[in-house]
Amino acid sequence: MIELKNDIESLRSLSQIFTPTNFDRIVRKNDIVNTQARIQKHLIFQNSIKNLEIIQFVYKELLANYKSEYLYKNALLNKLLLGKYSINTTTVINEFKIGKSIADFVLLNGEAKVFEIKTEFDNLDKLDKQLADYKQFANKIYVVSNSKFISKLLSDYNNTTIGIIEFTERNTLKELQSARENSQTFNHKAIFKALRKQEYLDIIQEYFGKVPDVPNTKIFRESLKLAESINIVDFQKMACLKLKERKLKCSREFLSDKIPYELKHICYSLDMSSKEYSYLYQFLNQKL
Repeated sequence: MIELKNDIESLRSLSQIFTPTNFDRIVRKNDIVNTQARIQKHLIFQNSIKNLEIIQFVYKELLANYKSEYLYKNALLNKLLLGKYSINTTTVINEFKIGKSIADFVLLNGEAKVFEIKTEFDNLDKLDKQLADYKQFANKIYVVSNSKFISKLLSDYNNTTIGIIEFTERNTLKELQSARENSQTFNHKAIFKALRKQEYLDIIQEYFGKVPDVPNTKIFRESLKLAESINIVDFQKMACLKLKERKLKCSREFLSDKIPYELKHICYSLDMSSKEYSYLYQFLNQKL
């Protein structure tokens, strides 16, 4: 039997357990002090209990009463990457900079789909600017939110290319408005700047057969000039293919049934080694 000491205050603190930073400490530094401190401060339980059971209890409570951003990302990853597509043909990038905005969740599978998350704890003040940035790169864009904002989103983005997905009270993802193609708003510079240096150099080499023979201080500018001479739709496709190469190294472990649903997104984000997964399993089976 597990109980919360204080509903909202406890959940706000316990939600910080579900971060890549926290699990990085657990599997790479063998540091569980912060996690244990949060658990002992905010939960009541009489008998020793496995960390896995605690993780599952907290996640269930968060779903019911405090839907943090992580829950949205985890639902998207489980439904789309693991449920609809394939980890072998699809890549997910988190916190991906496009223009002056940072996309929460980008899915690459033949096209680029951006999912911008707005929880009940957010506001919509910057959303128009964020979507304008994403349109310069993504084929399709979705806003994922809850009932607090759904009516306004459907009204504001009716008859636009923006898709709307609701994270429902039953904790399912319900597509209320389909996203449509944005290729008419693609922008060379925005796509180019979303790439790492080696990624855009690879594209230039593959397309032109060579890279600019200029000093390193001028390589960005000269490469951008060349990229801007490529058909915009073709350039975006090449960029997406290059970005898809940012893949997991340890997909077999990641897909294992030993990884609980609640931690799928964290494990994907950390791209852990087999040894690190072993540390994770040890942590989950330890009793507190």
